[in-house]
Amino acid sequence: GRVLQNLCEHVYSLRLASVAIYHDPAGSTIAFNSDKSLHFNVRYFTSLHFRPNVPPDSSCYSYWFTTMAHELAHNLVSAHNKDHGYYTESYVTLFLPKLASLFQRLEMT
Repeated sequence: GRVLQNLCEHVYSLRLASVAIYHDPAGSTIAFNSDKSLHFNVRYFTSLHFRPNVPPDSSCYSYWFTTMAHELAHNLVSAHNKDHGYYTESYVTLFLPKLASLFQRLEMT
């Protein structure tokens, strides 16, 4: 939850109420956007980035930053097509400086 909270508050300026974490132990969905609410499957965080007693690192934040950009792009276009790719890349480009600032705040390299 802390990674998504930091991305919402310090990078994308999203209300936490618009983000949900769920657990699907078998599904292939990492995240989805439903009516402008973003939903993230904690199983993927656990399998990809969770290490007991070790804080999330910059690769973890970068992964979820990009996943969040992908889901935010669905606010503008629902299909996975070139327009969606364009908007995802636009979100990444626009908010990358704020991610870099978050890395500095968290003392990450």
